[in-house]
Amino acid sequence: MNQRSIARGAVQCAGLILMAVYVAEAEVPSDTTRICIASATAQVPVGNSSEAATALRELFISYLAGPTLSAKPLTARLTSQAREEARQSGCPYVLFAALVHERKTGNGLLGRVASGAVESGAYEVRGAAGSAATRVVAGAAASAAASAARALATNTKSKDELTLEYRLETPDGAIVVKNSAKAKASSDGQDLLTPLVERAAEEVASAAMKPRGK
Repeated sequence: MNQRSIARGAVQCAGLILMAVYVAEAEVPSDTTRICIASATAQVPVGNSSEAATALRELFISYLAGPTLSAKPLTARLTSQAREEARQSGCPYVLFAALVHERKTGNGLLGRVASGAVESGAYEVRGAAGSAATRVVAGAAASAAASAARALATNTKSKDELTLEYRLETPDGAIVVKNSAKAKASSDGQDLLTPLVERAAEEVASAAMKPRGK
């Protein structure tokens, strides 16, 4: 399957992803910790930056879900507006994330780097889905996130480096977690993004679910 086919499949899942957002939003228990996910940004040497940013945000959304945790994608692109949207959505936290994909050729980095952001996301509730319909839609959203990550991996070459930066804030801008992580490819086609996001999501979830004042 080429990258164009993967991208087409992700687009076809868009309707189900939107259904997941609306259906799951109606079923979120009042005691669930909510995290709003801002539009991600990406810098990549080849391929589409928006698709890379899509993969990043959708993976975070798919991991930050469970019986006591839920994630909601935001539409605002400006940081200040994302915070305000999170506040109006009732999210006590908002997550910002960015990735940089570097390719080394000879003694230096590849000169051309494209960048961009995307306003899309997958909302998965596999651990907390209250109905069969929600579970089916959530599964489709998770599949879209996995497809986006695979599409990014197709452009990865041995010795490429991927850096993930992320920060969890309150809607008033107070930083709860701020960190970065880096991975280096040992072979062509290696998925560097998924393990980076999984580890970051663990840290974000732990901080968000910690009782206030501790």
